[in-house]
Amino acid sequence: MSMSIHESTYYRRQHVTGTGCVLVSIKFGKTPEDGLLVVRRLTLKQEGSEVQFDLNRHIEEILEGVRSANQKHNGCLEVQEIEVVPNDYPQRGQALAAAFEIAEYVLTKNI
Repeated sequence: MSMSIHESTYYRRQHVTGTGCVLVSIKFGKTPEDGLLVVRRLTLKQEGSEVQFDLNRHIEEILEGVRSANQKHNGCLEVQEIEVVPNDYPQRGQALAAAFEIAEYVLTKNI
């Protein structure tokens, strides 16, 4: 029986302001036809896994940040998967900014 090993890379950026905190965690690859995958990051003792913020807005901000970086750097990154911390408390624009920085890093790191 043959086992295959797969490597999976997430790019992460924490964005903290006085009133907001969010960890943006993105895996690039082909976006699944039925939408990107969302994985919840929980600590071992964390009991609640319900997302405490607007997940749809969070996803849209991440996608917009990646789109903007693609436009700026003539890239073609696609979001395959994101991780969320259910009890984060992002403010509007934080996920967008962090996703842009992550995508820009990926697009320019080997230049």
